[in-house]
Amino acid sequence: MTTARLLPIINAAGCLVLVGFIFFQWFGGKVLNEKLHGMEAKLIVEENARVNAEFEANKLQKDIEGLKASIDSIRKDSEANAKDLEAKSAEVTALNSGILEAQTKVKEWEDALKARDEAITQRDEKIKELNATVISTRKRLDEAIDQLKKAGAR
Repeated sequence: MTTARLLPIINAAGCLVLVGFIFFQWFGGKVLNEKLHGMEAKLIVEENARVNAEFEANKLQKDIEGLKASIDSIRKDSEANAKDLEAKSAEVTALNSGILEAQTKVKEWEDALKARDEAITQRDEKIKELNATVISTRKRLDEAIDQLKKAGAR
């Protein structure tokens, strides 16, 4: 075969290979984009859960403050009323255990929030990595398209 016949065949084969590569890159970008959207949806769900946890933590903190105020009031009343001293002491003990339980719950919520924030940070980093991969893939795809256009112009 002569080079005049061989070059168009090689050129056509090269174009088919490039088109196959472009489709491969496009499909890979599409898969990464779907993963990115899935992770963003998970991030939104976790952000909502974090906001709910913060709301509950604030609510528990207000409950603790309310319980502390109630204990102070009970102590003042018990000093003023000697007859009810024993009954008031039992009530204070019960409220103290409630405060300890509430403080324990607040601590658990704070620990859960810290863990969730760390998980969100890790997911953010993963999303950034995936985004960089998508950008890199898109850049290579654009370069391949430019090369195809240049090859087609020749």
